[in-house]
Amino acid sequence: MGGTGTDWESGEQPSNGGTGLIAACVGLSVIQIIFVAAKFYTRSMQNTRYGADEWVMLVALIGSLAKAILYIVLVVKAGLGYHIDDLAYPHQDISLIKKGFIALEIFDFPLTITPAKISLLLFYVRIFYTRKFQVAAYFVGAIVLGLGISVFFETIFQCSPIAYGWDPTIADGSCINQTIFYRAVSPINVATGVMIVALPIPLIWRLHARTSQKLALIGVFLLSGLGIIVSVFRMLIHYTSSPADLSDVSCE
Repeated sequence: MGGTGTDWESGEQPSNGGTGLIAACVGLSVIQIIFVAAKFYTRSMQNTRYGADEWVMLVALIGSLAKAILYIVLVVKAGLGYHIDDLAYPHQDISLIKKGFIALEIFDFPLTITPAKISLLLFYVRIFYTRKFQVAAYFVGAIVLGLGISVFFETIFQCSPIAYGWDPTIADGSCINQTIFYRAVSPINVATGVMIVALPIPLIWRLHARTSQKLALIGVFLLSGLGIIVSVFRMLIHYTSSPADLSDVSCE
């Protein structure tokens, strides 16, 4: 295998989506690092202590970077991105990829998406003092946190025994239906994203500022709406895919 998860006797290399995945991971990681660094730098220039929202955002960044690194490792070491027929040692490589996917699920939703949303809600609470607004923000935050915790434990204990998740040769093993689980989770994830974007808009509009300034501030908050687009896209994947669609796990 030569440490790459692939080994071809012919000189022609099969098609591989791993290169694009690595490029996407690196590019997004750089953008995220710049964004979080700018957030910390801005607070330091204001000579104020870092708030809980900054530290929780740092947790989200660490989770996202860990996810990116793991994707790259799976591409390089297990042949992620190649079709299963093109892998040198399919059983070993697919087992490694399945282990990686379990870790990716943990890094993705519980350790990246969840803290990112909570960080934004904590930021809201810090700048908007209206009691009704803060109660609403904490309510949405409780839903987000509960969803993140449920995904965390579901990911770890989705199969019985746990090792059956990457080793289907274990006798009498079983797993819950992941497709059904994420079909239930995805709409809630989208709904909380919409609520997080919509929460501050009425308060911003009532600020004593020029209309142009209000629109600019609303635009900043709506940037977080990009996450909603991603969430909707993921939800559509869960609702239009079936276990059979994911049989070529190394390529999908």
